[in-house]
Amino acid sequence: MRVLLVDPETSLPPSMQELLAHRGHCVETATDLTSAAQRATDGGIDVIVTAAAGTGGSGFSELMRIVSVQGMPAVVLGSLPGEAGAYVHRAPATATGDEILGRLSAIEHYHHLVQALERDLQNMQRLFRQLNTQFTEVDQETRLAGRLQAEFLPKDLTLGPARFATLFRPATFVSGDMYDISRVDEDQIAFYIADAVGHGMAASLLTMFIRNAVVSKRIEHDVHRVLDPNETLSMLNRKLCDQHLPNSQFVTACYALLNTRTLELRYARAGHPYPLVCSRDGRMRELKSTGGLLGLFADESYPAQSMTLKPGDKVIMYSDGLEVAFAPQEGRQNAMQYYREALASVVHLPARQMTDAFGRLMDNEAGSLNPRDDISMIVLEIDPPKE
Repeated sequence: MRVLLVDPETSLPPSMQELLAHRGHCVETATDLTSAAQRATDGGIDVIVTAAAGTGGSGFSELMRIVSVQGMPAVVLGSLPGEAGAYVHRAPATATGDEILGRLSAIEHYHHLVQALERDLQNMQRLFRQLNTQFTEVDQETRLAGRLQAEFLPKDLTLGPARFATLFRPATFVSGDMYDISRVDEDQIAFYIADAVGHGMAASLLTMFIRNAVVSKRIEHDVHRVLDPNETLSMLNRKLCDQHLPNSQFVTACYALLNTRTLELRYARAGHPYPLVCSRDGRMRELKSTGGLLGLFADESYPAQSMTLKPGDKVIMYSDGLEVAFAPQEGRQNAMQYYREALASVVHLPARQMTDAFGRLMDNEAGSLNPRDDISMIVLEIDPPKE
């Protein structure tokens, strides 16, 4: 072990240097604290032996600072002028050479263990920096993916007598919900909401597949044929089954076709929450239809239903995140159903104002900054009759 003795002639026991050399230690000496501090800074020293007597000046404080910064053990004889650091080993001012040798033997015994721990600590710090860099990159990429996902979704849209407004609230930066609104031909508009189980990156990647897999019409012999909602959902189901997704990965969806001339609405659902139809007087009812989950069984069927809307009616499609958007609190008998009351309180508003007002209601809820699930909504409003 390489030992630095500070002022050994006057402050340490006699023959200290010879005792250390006899034990096989490599010994260096410094005649004053300034040169000792410089030697300790240069490196190559394993332990320092010095005395605290008369060391109240800045030189001793600087030497102790270097000991602390470099993690270098030091044996100090006598009372210290301040607090001793973790690397300082105190010894009586009257300690003999053999006593000092005993302390150095203990330091030497643990020295290699301490060095190994310091190397492990350095490796962990380096790994932490790498992980921090990677997490930062993932965070930036996920934020970008979320912005791109939102940009691909349609915003407010007016097609003939039909006005659409939307609400999109991912639980994280990216969402497992997606929706689309598109004109199929001169008279018909297709719109749907799909929800991949879970939320986050895996679910959001599945929404990209869904967007490309949903087909509203086919062109056969230069003539297009609009697909019925049950055909569209059946085709989407087969495509998902062909991907052999894990059993824990499935999709729910609700798909509808609106004839803007006759106001006939045909709809089908696949394990999704029932859409709601709201009349001008504020009455709401569910549009019920049967249909299992998408992506599990290739022969699943999705029977379509139809109804004729009236001017002023609204149709609301939403993902199941809406059902848990409102927190339990005093006065709410069933928080899972409270969203219906919240919708009823704003359904009289025009579609855009309605989704804005409903968004504000959700923002006022406890835990709204950390939602439990993705939330999406499409509101279709048929122009009210002219007065």
